[in-house]
Amino acid sequence: QNSASRAGLSAAASKPHQGILVECDLIQRCPAYLQKKALKVVAAKLALAARCDFVNVDTGRPRSAASGQKFRQEIEFKIQQWITPDKAPVLKALPKPDLTIKKRRGGRRMRRIKERFEETDMMKQANTRAFSAQAGEYGDDAMGITMGMLDTAEGGGSVRKTIEKRKVRQTNTKASRKRAAQMAAQAKSSSNGLASSMVFTPVQGMELVDPEANKERVREANRKWFTENAGFQSALPKK
Repeated sequence: QNSASRAGLSAAASKPHQGILVECDLIQRCPAYLQKKALKVVAAKLALAARCDFVNVDTGRPRSAASGQKFRQEIEFKIQQWITPDKAPVLKALPKPDLTIKKRRGGRRMRRIKERFEETDMMKQANTRAFSAQAGEYGDDAMGITMGMLDTAEGGGSVRKTIEKRKVRQTNTKASRKRAAQMAAQAKSSSNGLASSMVFTPVQGMELVDPEANKERVREANRKWFTENAGFQSALPKK
């Protein structure tokens, strides 16, 4: 004998506190695994029935059991649906196989369409992953945003590697400015190998022209017209 029976106490297992609604016949007829679910439904319908009685008394109408009977029928229908086992799935027979040979599209036109939309060699390399190759960022690699074998030297390296050209910052000093001015003067004064003093005229044919003589003629005209001592002169011919 255990200590509870020796002390004169009952050995029966006590039920948890569930209230007086658990003694309802609707709940007692339910299986044990559905009693808690049915108890919640009965409590909700009981609250609605109490409200219906209060409204009838408050408005002076006689009490009626129509609402309570309607709620009871709804509860019984729900419990019956819970208890009813699910229907077994219906196994549908497979359709009759079509043993006729279907005509497949072919010919030069279909071959050209397939060639137009087929995967290129570069895309094949991009969709191929190298085994045990070190990838870049984990996020891009996990999402599949990689170049595949195109980005590796083992895959042939079909992608052209572009080298970033950085401009060297020049120092702004007196010596650097002087050097830049000298280089600009040399580039301006130097002429290419195609320069020549030979001129082709439509009347006289080929003749040699002195470039210095033309420059001296321009300087003489500038001294005549655009010097400080020239004064005001008219370009119109004298009458």
